[in-house]
Amino acid sequence: MVKKAKIVIVGAGAAGIAAASKLLQKGVSDFVILEANNRIGGRIHTVNFGDNVVELGAQWIHGQSGNVVYSLASKYDILGTFDVMLDPNRHTFVTINGEIIPKKESNEILMMYFNIMEEAREELNEEKGSLGDYVERKFYEIFHEKPFANRARAAEYLSWMEKMENSIECSDSWFDVSAKRLTEYWNCEGDLLLNWKERGYKTLFDLLLQKFPNAEECLPVMEKIEFNKVVTTIDYSSGENVMVTTRNGCKYSASHVIFTGSLGVLKEKHSTMFVPPLPAKKQRAIEGLNIGTADKVYLEFSHAWWPQDIVSFNFIWSEEDKKDFLHTYGQKNEWLCDVFSFFTVAYQPNLLCAWIVGKSARKMESLSDVEVFDGLYLLLKRSLEKEYDIEKPKRILRSNWYTDEHFRGSYSFLSTVSEQMDVKPKDLAEPIVNRDKPVILFAGEATHDHYYSTVHGAVETGFREADRIVDFERRLNSHL
Repeated sequence: MVKKAKIVIVGAGAAGIAAASKLLQKGVSDFVILEANNRIGGRIHTVNFGDNVVELGAQWIHGQSGNVVYSLASKYDILGTFDVMLDPNRHTFVTINGEIIPKKESNEILMMYFNIMEEAREELNEEKGSLGDYVERKFYEIFHEKPFANRARAAEYLSWMEKMENSIECSDSWFDVSAKRLTEYWNCEGDLLLNWKERGYKTLFDLLLQKFPNAEECLPVMEKIEFNKVVTTIDYSSGENVMVTTRNGCKYSASHVIFTGSLGVLKEKHSTMFVPPLPAKKQRAIEGLNIGTADKVYLEFSHAWWPQDIVSFNFIWSEEDKKDFLHTYGQKNEWLCDVFSFFTVAYQPNLLCAWIVGKSARKMESLSDVEVFDGLYLLLKRSLEKEYDIEKPKRILRSNWYTDEHFRGSYSFLSTVSEQMDVKPKDLAEPIVNRDKPVILFAGEATHDHYYSTVHGAVETGFREADRIVDFERRLNSHL
């Protein structure tokens, strides 16, 4: 049996829920949301762990001015800040052999890193090549003017900077990130490190659905969601309605489909999912835009063995140290060399969170919980036990954004390939149109020209595509 709806929304993440919320606010209720998982949220994934909740996905509200997420939340006293992260004194740098880097030196490195990235916003527009080319050049210009360490140690700091920057851009290498295209990302003015206190990012959905602060005013979006519905085919060959088929054989006929799945899913499945194949320009956009892997691993301890004023432990590796480490513990543990930082977690006094990106993150995802647990405990013991009495963690919780077939990555970035192919998020955002009717529309962070990679970008694109359908239907009705 074929179910009929005016609109099918594929995906109940930030973009999908935002689209649904906007449709209902505009008086459109004839839609269904097909969600592959058994939960809403997509790459927002708030999980109960430790004293309250942790974020396996999106963590920060990035900025205030012009940020739709901040606009929704700021009316209520539900946001906190983690701006202590910007205080160099709160970060400890250490080698795998337990050498704690003097604060004077590490503070200088962090301030240099912050300054280079601040200047980059002004200068990258003129830059040809990659972000990595730019930062390396700047770094060594400063180093030659005023050496702050020996050259080998300087290279170790630079390697840490790359890992940190890769975690921000979601790139395997900063030589993959287009310098010029990075200027097309807009920072919202204001605090870039806002969090949801003990509530978690899932609170955004309560705001979008108008469930918070007054549950009686909740928009009836949840009743429109069908969970565990993995879309396998979107057939728009008839020229009229679009037929959407799921893995378990359900069929839906709709005038419009809003596809909000990740760029990773599109890369893997677009050639089999869309019938007929997507236009060449759309396929080029999917091929030319990039998505990477950034993962978090939370460790819970029975008590905090680290000083309360510390925000992070950061690892720097010499070539020699890495060689010795791999000789002792085997190549299978090479991924540990790319765990660049353990961060403390706001409102969670007994947790540390390890960050890892790129190829090593994908390797980590392939290992068992026990292997990851043992590896991270080894890393902490080897680097910090001279200074601290490190207890064994109680529990582990980790993300697996690449391995999960419903995501195949964490978030998008604009690469040197994107620049060479001259593709932009707006090329991915362009709807498939049939006789002026937008039949397949695309939303999600990777379709936002200036806020790609963010939740506020995803929310805006959901609003955008809902408005596109409402505007089309109004024009159509006015001509009848």
